[in-house]
Amino acid sequence: MPDIGKLRHNIKSKTTSLKEAAELMHKCPDEKIRARIALMRETAQDVVRLLTELEAELQKPG
Repeated sequence: MPDIGKLRHNIKSKTTSLKEAAELMHKCPDEKIRARIALMRETAQDVVRLLTELEAELQKPG
């Protein structure tokens, strides 16, 4: 059973990383953009997975 606090922390951490990557993307050389996008997509998928886990935990009774 995942800890709700840990799930929230991980969601916050991953979304912060995603925001920072998006903000720095304009500084990324063209040859590294595809790699950065791939990492951002992976992070976004992690966020979706964590949100799904959090939602499931919150729906459990007491």
